[in-house]
Order: sequence, then C-alpha cells, then structure tokens
Amino acid sequence: MTDWNPRLGRRRFLGVIGGAAAATFVQPLDRWISPAQAQDATSMFPMSATLASRVLAEARARGAGFSEIFLETRVVTSMRLIDSAIESVSQGIYSGCGVRAVLGDRFGYAYADSFEEAPLLDAARSAAAIASSVSPAEGVRGFRLDHPVNVIRYLRPFDEVEADERATWLARADEAARIYDPAIRQVVVELNDEMLRSGVINSDGLWIEDRAPLLSLRVNVNAARDGRHSTGLERTSFRKGAEQMDEDAAGKTAREAARMAVVMLDAADPPSGEMPVVLGAGGGVLFHEAVGHGLEGDLVSRGVSFYSGKIGQRVGSSRVSIIDWGGMVDLRGSYNIDDEGTPPRQNILIEKGILRGFLTDRISAQNLDTIRTGNGRRQSYRFPPMVRMSNTYLYQGEDDVDGIIRETKNGLFARSLGGGEVDTTSGNFTFGVLEGYKIEDGKITTPVRGANLVGNGPEIMNRIDLVGPDLVFWNGTCGKGQWVPVTSGAPTLRISSMTVGGTE
Repeated sequence: MTDWNPRLGRRRFLGVIGGAAAATFVQPLDRWISPAQAQDATSMFPMSATLASRVLAEARARGAGFSEIFLETRVVTSMRLIDSAIESVSQGIYSGCGVRAVLGDRFGYAYADSFEEAPLLDAARSAAAIASSVSPAEGVRGFRLDHPVNVIRYLRPFDEVEADERATWLARADEAARIYDPAIRQVVVELNDEMLRSGVINSDGLWIEDRAPLLSLRVNVNAARDGRHSTGLERTSFRKGAEQMDEDAAGKTAREAARMAVVMLDAADPPSGEMPVVLGAGGGVLFHEAVGHGLEGDLVSRGVSFYSGKIGQRVGSSRVSIIDWGGMVDLRGSYNIDDEGTPPRQNILIEKGILRGFLTDRISAQNLDTIRTGNGRRQSYRFPPMVRMSNTYLYQGEDDVDGIIRETKNGLFARSLGGGEVDTTSGNFTFGVLEGYKIEDGKITTPVRGANLVGNGPEIMNRIDLVGPDLVFWNGTCGKGQWVPVTSGAPTLRISSMTVGGTE
C-alpha cells in the first residue's frame, strides 16, 4: 500500500514559492494522535439524556429510520483595520440545536436557537413531518458521552483573548506592510477568529462532543509608483489557538502581501492563447473547484458529476493522485469529527490517474453502497450536513522544481491564483491569476497582470506531465449552498497546454 502521508513540505498560502512567509511542516498524522480523552460524565451543553431521547424519539415518531441532534455554541470575533486605525469590532455568541430525521435518502431538518425542551420538540416534529412514513419507528439506544481523538491542538482558546491583544496583531501587520517599501499606500487587515463547541447525539446511541478554534488573518495591500497601481493579498489560517500569533505571524503575512504588491507594480500585459502553464506550489484551489466537487458523493449519486460511474477508470495522467483528509494536523479544513460524528479518513480519490472513490456522508454512502468517509459538514446548527471537501490535495511528485521551469520553453508561471468561476457539472472553469510571470527560454522573466486560466478540469487532469515535491497548502472558504473552511494543496506542477486569457 502506498504511503500517502505528505512528505515534509512548506505550508504556505496563496500558492507562493519562496518569499518571506514562515516555513512550517506537514507532519504525519500519527505523530500527534493520542488516546481518546477520558470519559467525562458532564456535557458541555445543557442537554440531559432524558431530553435527548425525547427529542430523538419525536423526530422518528412518523417513521423515520434515524434521527440526530447537532448541538453548537460558537463564539466569533471580527476586527478590521484600515488606514492604521481599527475601523470595526464585532463579537457574537451563536448557539442552538439542529434536529434531523432521515428516511432512506430523504430527510427533514429543523433547528432551534435554544437548548430548551419546547422549541427542540417543535423542531423534532417539523423534521419528522418531512421525513415520514406509515411504519412505526424503533426505540432510541442508550448513550455514553464520548470525545474524539484530537488532531486539533491548541493552548489558548480565542474566547479567552482580550480585544487589546487582537488589536496588537492588526497593528503589527499594518506596520510590517508599511515599512516594507515606500510604494505601499494602503493596508487593510481583517481578523476573524472563533471558538467552536459542538456535539452530535443520534438514535444509534452516539453522543460525542468536540471543540475547535479557528483563526483567519487577511492582509490586503495597495501600492503605487509613477502612476502605476497594484495590490497584494496574503492570508493565514490555522485550527490552532491564539499561540499561533506569538512568532510574528501577523508581520510575516503582511510582508508577503506587500512583496506581491510591489512586484506587481512592474507587471506587463499577459500573453494569451494555448501554452504550457506552470502552477506554483499552493495552486490546489484549481483542483478543489474544477475536480473536487465532482468527487462529492451527493453529486455522484444524483448522476450530475462527470465522475459518476467511473470507479476504476483512468481520469487523469499517471502523475495525478488526489487525496482528501480532514485529519491533517492544524490545517484550516481539519476536524476531529465531521458534523455527523464520524472521524475523518484519509481518502484516496484518484490514484496515479485511476478513480478510486468518492467523498460521502451518511445518506450518500447509503445511496452509493459504500463507507462513510467523514465528510458530512455543515455551516452551523441551522443547516443540515452535506458532503464537503476538507483538506484536498494533489500528492507530490519527484520532478525537480527548477527543472520544471527549464523544461518549459515559453509559457506562463502562475505563482498565485485568485478567484474564479466553475461549472461543477462539466468542470469548465476560469481562474484569475493574482501573481504571474512569463516563462521565456526556460526562465521566469517579466511579471504579468490580468491573466486568466480557462479550461476543463477533467481535461486538465490528463495534461499534467510534471509534478514537483514541494507540497504547499492554500486556505479558503468553500460555498455549496453553505460555507465551510477548507484547505487545498498542490506542489509545483506543469500543465502541458491550456488556454491563457490575456491582452497580448
């Protein structure tokens, strides 16, 4: 069996090679796994076994085969700095429960912004009415409070951090960007952090609770010189506590944003047409959007994915192996359990170009007659779980990174990708390039602005002919009717031919 642990590689964001950002390492998961925490008879939530049983039974009262309660308390803080001054601060505490009743591949879902009995029973009745049959439901099994194995590690939870400390992080980012170069004109720093406590109780007898922090720091820099203007963007996000800011994470993030803005001041118009494209390490967002959604089991089971019915078939070049693994230590898309209470698995979706499997939750696993992969996720207790990616990455290869450039006579080097549009049914996409360069005679030369990558995900998978060893992760937020934090990873790679939209 192939060892699919990522080899030691830098963990950076927005797909930049080199630069001033910190180099950290992706460690094999088993380095950090410890035995499950000792059983704790006290729940984090005001929920008794008697009330849970009553709610679950009510959700099944009209014949549903399975019922579930999702409990959540989330403390969220947001701050924004512009022109060296704090512009806004907001904090909220969100808490409540969602109740789901499942009957075959149908489900009913309702939520209550409360842990009180009356609104929870009302939610259970609403869910039951949607997923109902004429058959009586079975009873609810007994519970034992459990805790997952931890891959999310933290020392200082964000709900114990004072606003003044957060303000120093923003001020540090502002200072680091401004002193980078006299061309820097404006710095915008946005900070969002949260402390999430969640639990899943279901009619199979599962009662499991978890907690996880999340921080996102975004620095946007505007630069100007001799009538030319440019921007730079860098983001940092980990599932760690406030201790991650202790080693000047804010300054490193800001300097990288400033570097990009200054470099792009000298950017020329991009080339256009069909050409080789080298994606810098970290360009995994392209595969997340153009390929990953087609590997989600709910789309596959409905027959609206390009990959439906193709298990065991070749869907990419032999250089392509794609993995989704929600149990990677500290990454933005990681979790100890998914939002159905299932531990995340290391899911090998494509192995050396051959389609091996799909991502699933409870319902899609049933529809596809396969295992649950631990990818049932939800935006909050107000939403039902659905199949979502977590940390999805293209496995690293062995081609020399400098050699990939040398072997590309003329083309485009896309060091950092921006936003784009994707048709998840066909895989057709358009992505903007935040930071790009011409490749001329096997060398990276002039920076270019305004380039777009246009193509089809399944076709591009077959045109990947060189893959480096430098796996890098990019953090983002994925929308699919709901928003969830994700991570996408890729090493430096070459696409032998694709369409570049430019102005030349």
